[in-house]
Amino acid sequence: MKYLQSTTVLERGILTSSYKKEIKNSIAREKGKSISKIKSFVFNHQTRQESQTAVILQVSLFVFALVMISI
Repeated sequence: MKYLQSTTVLERGILTSSYKKEIKNSIAREKGKSISKIKSFVFNHQTRQESQTAVILQVSLFVFALVMISI
């Protein structure tokens, strides 16, 4: 315990308050980036899914029209 009393805060190692603040800020930045990536992935996936559904409907309508014309 005498060691802790005789040293300054900066000499105690990597667990200083400034280091902890830096880690917290870094985690917050990365969390924000990952949430943004998840949002963009969901939005792009949803758009792509809607596009695939539209193409399937268009192709099926075209095939139905060809069948009706050939009858």
